[in-house]
Amino acid sequence: MEFDFSEDYRLLADQLRRALEEAAPLEAARKTVDTGQINVTAWELLGEMGILASGISTDFGGNGLGPLPLCLAAEAIGWSVAAIPTASLYHATPLIQSCGSPEQQDRWLPALASGSATACVATDSALAVEDDHITGVISPVSGGTGASVAIVRANNQLWLVDMAENAVEQEALESRDPGRQLCRITFRNTPATRMTGDDADLALNHAVVCVAFEQIGGASRALNGAIDYSRERRAFGQTIGSYQAIKHKLADIWTKIEIARAHAMYAAWSLGTGAVDLPLAAAAARASATEAYLFAAQETLQVHGGYGFTFESDSHLFYRRARALAACYGPAVEWRSRLAARLIAGETTKH
Repeated sequence: MEFDFSEDYRLLADQLRRALEEAAPLEAARKTVDTGQINVTAWELLGEMGILASGISTDFGGNGLGPLPLCLAAEAIGWSVAAIPTASLYHATPLIQSCGSPEQQDRWLPALASGSATACVATDSALAVEDDHITGVISPVSGGTGASVAIVRANNQLWLVDMAENAVEQEALESRDPGRQLCRITFRNTPATRMTGDDADLALNHAVVCVAFEQIGGASRALNGAIDYSRERRAFGQTIGSYQAIKHKLADIWTKIEIARAHAMYAAWSLGTGAVDLPLAAAAARASATEAYLFAAQETLQVHGGYGFTFESDSHLFYRRARALAACYGPAVEWRSRLAARLIAGETTKH
């Protein structure tokens, strides 16, 4: 079976890439390294194009288009290295959609669909809860700075916390990639509402599939930049791209990207159809895409030589983002372990 996006989706992907290249050029990503500011223009663009609403039911202000447009947008985000709160888009929104109570969904999903609110997820650290009030510290939290609502775990249950409460403190943390802001959140007997569902696996798989597409987009842009540079830079009287060592390096990067793309495409199909092998497909996509982006970021930096280590080069932008994405949602080795465990248990893909 061949897995590929339809012609309409490919046109959408092209439009998204072109639009984000204008709204979030690499020069804007370079400025973010200094300022740490989110690219509001790019975030508003995703709202105008309906991407923020694509995974949300029409009952709550969404367009009900499902996860595929979001996967395309994630690849375009990776291509542009845009500084936007993707944790809200990839993880928090589907978590509220699948596990939130009707009241929570009615309050937050329309705001998330319009882009007027963002959300963060911090379920790795267990917090204390008493009489529907949360106490404790969670750190680091991706996308927590300026978030309107947080999803946390306490007493083995998911809770939703309105970040506008006075009993919430946010402290910005230094990040290797300022385009992916990190913070520490302190709850001091903060009111919280319990989420009715606790099946967080679907939202987590949704998140890692989207991240895989973002990693593929970033790796592809890094490769393109290295190819262009190898055609211009001359050494010993000829372009460095004519040397076999450089050709092999670029070919190895391309191979890893295409392997990751194959896994991501299958995972996107599994996500869109609700296939039972989604956990298997998501783990494979996460592991392969993480490896591809890290490899591409490291090797394309070497292709640029000494220039690649300067701030003026784009190489550090991809390296920063590759390292940041590799650290979120657990390292690749953890996802390889999940994949191996399922394969050993006898699980296989359905196609």
